[in-house]
Amino acid sequence: MNRVLRKRLGRELKTNFARYLALVLLIVMGMYIIVSVVASADTIIDGTAEHGKQNKVEDGQFGVFIPLTDEQEKEITDKGITLEQHFSIDVTAKDGSKLRVFRKRNDIDLIELDSGRLAEKKGEAVVEKRYSEEHSLSVGDKLTAGGVEFEIVGIGTTPDYDTPFENFSDTAVSSKGFGLLFVSDDQYDYFKNDSEQKAEDLCYAYRLNGKATDDKLKEMIEDFDFDYKKVTDKYYLETIKDVLKQRDDISNGIDKLYDESQTLKDGVKDLSEGADALYDAMGGLYEGAKALPEGANAITAGVKAAYDGSKDLSEGARSAYSGAESLANGIDSFKKQADELLDEVFTIDLDNLTMFVKKGDNVRIAGAAEVFTIDLDNLTMFVKKGDNVRIAGAAGDVVMNKYAGLGVGVILMALLTYVISVFVIHQIQRESSVIGALYALGAKKKDLIRHYVTLPTIVAFVGGIIGAVIGFSPVGINYQLLDSYAYSSLPDFTPVYPLYLIIYSVVMPPVVSFIVNTLVINKRLSQTALSLIRNEQKTGHYSRVKIKSRNFIRRFQIRQMLREMRTGITVLLSMMFSLFILMLGVDCYYLCENVRKDTINDTKYEYMYTLKYPEESVPEGGEACFVKTLSKEQLGYNLDVTVMGMDSDNKYYDVKTHKGKSFITVSQSVVERYGVAKGDKFILTDNATSMDYAFTVEDICDERGGLMVFMDIDSMRELFGESDTYYNCLLSDKKLDIDEGRLYSTTTKSDIERSAAVFTDLMMSMIVMLIAVAVIIFCSVMFLMLNVTIERASFGISLVKVFGYKTKDVKKLYLNGNAIIITLGALIEIPLSKMFMDKVFPVFIPNVTSGINLSFPWYAYVIIFAGVMTTYFIITSILVRKLGKITPAEVLKNRE
Repeated sequence: MNRVLRKRLGRELKTNFARYLALVLLIVMGMYIIVSVVASADTIIDGTAEHGKQNKVEDGQFGVFIPLTDEQEKEITDKGITLEQHFSIDVTAKDGSKLRVFRKRNDIDLIELDSGRLAEKKGEAVVEKRYSEEHSLSVGDKLTAGGVEFEIVGIGTTPDYDTPFENFSDTAVSSKGFGLLFVSDDQYDYFKNDSEQKAEDLCYAYRLNGKATDDKLKEMIEDFDFDYKKVTDKYYLETIKDVLKQRDDISNGIDKLYDESQTLKDGVKDLSEGADALYDAMGGLYEGAKALPEGANAITAGVKAAYDGSKDLSEGARSAYSGAESLANGIDSFKKQADELLDEVFTIDLDNLTMFVKKGDNVRIAGAAEVFTIDLDNLTMFVKKGDNVRIAGAAGDVVMNKYAGLGVGVILMALLTYVISVFVIHQIQRESSVIGALYALGAKKKDLIRHYVTLPTIVAFVGGIIGAVIGFSPVGINYQLLDSYAYSSLPDFTPVYPLYLIIYSVVMPPVVSFIVNTLVINKRLSQTALSLIRNEQKTGHYSRVKIKSRNFIRRFQIRQMLREMRTGITVLLSMMFSLFILMLGVDCYYLCENVRKDTINDTKYEYMYTLKYPEESVPEGGEACFVKTLSKEQLGYNLDVTVMGMDSDNKYYDVKTHKGKSFITVSQSVVERYGVAKGDKFILTDNATSMDYAFTVEDICDERGGLMVFMDIDSMRELFGESDTYYNCLLSDKKLDIDEGRLYSTTTKSDIERSAAVFTDLMMSMIVMLIAVAVIIFCSVMFLMLNVTIERASFGISLVKVFGYKTKDVKKLYLNGNAIIITLGALIEIPLSKMFMDKVFPVFIPNVTSGINLSFPWYAYVIIFAGVMTTYFIITSILVRKLGKITPAEVLKNRE
């Protein structure tokens, strides 16, 4: 019996080859998506980790005003810590782009060459990989930067710039405008001594080697002796001078008050001494007056009155002297305490740090930036490696791709499982009489179950293997890696082939198919041999549904839809799944486009100057603002939120601010990202001080250019303890004459427009792939299900042809009715899939510092609907040929 059943497998495959081929294609497509996305993510994650390990990625970095002394460096290295200078100078290339020049490295963040060699002499340079790709540079080409023509001798990458942001606060990489250049020591010294170049940025990278903690190293550096007078930055010295001037002004005022109190004390003392002399003199006069004749009694009485008055005067003068002395002593005590206070508050106890970056806090490494400026006697920047957007940033970007891919695989297998069950049920119904005959001949139920699950299981296994092979091939992993390579500066990683993913793609499909089919077949084969031979079918509930329409064709179509409810549900489920994938791609496209458009529309200024040392008065033509970066956690990522203090009449931002240290106006981007509403409490964290600020959302504005909240500038100054005239940002519609030494950075509108367009260009290949996959899955499932519908109705189709119905009439009865299901399903599922994807989309981009504007125009819905209906009509037109092949003779074949 088993031999007979095995022979039937080949005939079944040949008879239904198209059906099984479509099933294989579905599984191949699903496994291809899963394997390629997940394997590419693992390749980036593992490759980045290995890249950092092999090239000795830093544990952190810190910046200084003046280089550490040899003794100070030795004190650090004696602790077992590896320390290396990563000083740099920014120069301008001939095309206007910026290049950051480093010496070649020996101990930390080593250069990994893709081609060529390291620079060995003047005039040679190694160019960072992404910059070379954007400018079509290769080994042997010439590059002019900083007035020097270089020969490119190497192309490479470093682990501390695998996502090459120019500044920690940048939201997008733009390798067209920024890159790295590694040169020889002689060449670097030439730039260093060139007075036309910008000042050198003094940065040290370190590796702890398990010998110390970041905090211990930080404390050690802060304790180093530091003579601020050796700092060459004139604007920094001006700041110190201003601080000292405030101290001197207060101290001089107290000294003057003290001197005047001493003068008052001396004057009152003289008055007291004069009053005493008057008192003594009046005493003598009184005694003399008593010796006169009695007739002089009146004079005596007068002199006595004068004597008594002089006594009161003397006592009052003594009291005044005592009070003046107390006043002077009090002022003297006040002066001493004030001097001590001034020494404490205005002590220029400066350490040599301009920056201190932990490996765990460096904003160049895998995450959101934590860049902040602190007091002069402390660090100006402290960044952990775990939050450094420049290091392991590529790995952070693809983590969600991995989990999303695995999740999509689960949904896809659920859909395919349902499709397979429909096929199995149809096959058993079609072969019911054969199965009944086999039962009558002594076939066992377990043998029949094994027979009917074998082919679907083999098909699922083959589909899984093919999908895995294609997914692991260059058209799979390497294609998915293109997006990461086009954005991040990475070496070409060797693809990884995780065991769990091989099991997932090769083992899971046949196992799921075997389990589902066994359950379904076991239930169907529980009938008696006689009922199977007669092909008895249970009358569904649809037979009891009363249809009021008097139109025969309409009533028949409705009855047919009810009869094929399982098939209709499968089509609707496949359409829903396809729409999810399609909507993911469409949302991705419109998010990128909306970010680009919103950023450009909201950037009304031409220049933004971020100031390190602002002038006392605002330059003419500039709009002063106070900007501070705080952070807000969401889905495990800390995203930077910019707090901007400004006047309500700011001409570059149409925002109404409110007086009060706790009142903010939030941008629409913040509303989209965090879901806040008017009146809510919005808590932001200052990572520099580990302090939380609880703000009240007073208003919402339409600004969408990044995660921003707005405050009244005076209220913000008061909140953060700044002076009444403080500002650190200038907006202008023209270029301002500001010394470079006062600036952190200058951002132009063209820079913003260029950065805003990066995301659309990078994501386009992924968008196209998602849309294509959605279309293929939808077409395949719809074709399979409508084909099953025709096969199940072959007896009825043959019968109506006996009564003279033509093929076009049969199409109306059996196929056109499905148009109602597709139309209603599309009208419901298109907006439903949009709502669902809008809800889950933030999970896919938890580390992107932007709003989530997923809106798209109304005609996009129309285009999607038209695409669904066009696909349906194309498939039905193909299946009409199958209707023509069903002849009236089919009735005779199936008579009892």
